[in-house]
Amino acid sequence: MASLRQIAFYGKGGIGKSTTSQNTLAALTELGQRILIVGCDPKADSTRLIL
Repeated sequence: MASLRQIAFYGKGGIGKSTTSQNTLAALTELGQRILIVGCDPKADSTRLIL
């Protein structure tokens, strides 16, 4: 079984957290990794970037 890794981003708005997480997600999926991203931001930036 693969090891589970968790990463959390915190900080003020507008510093690129959603963009960084989405680009990391895209790069890792291209390498064959299975990724789950959970966005808890009321603005739903992460969800909008995926769709």
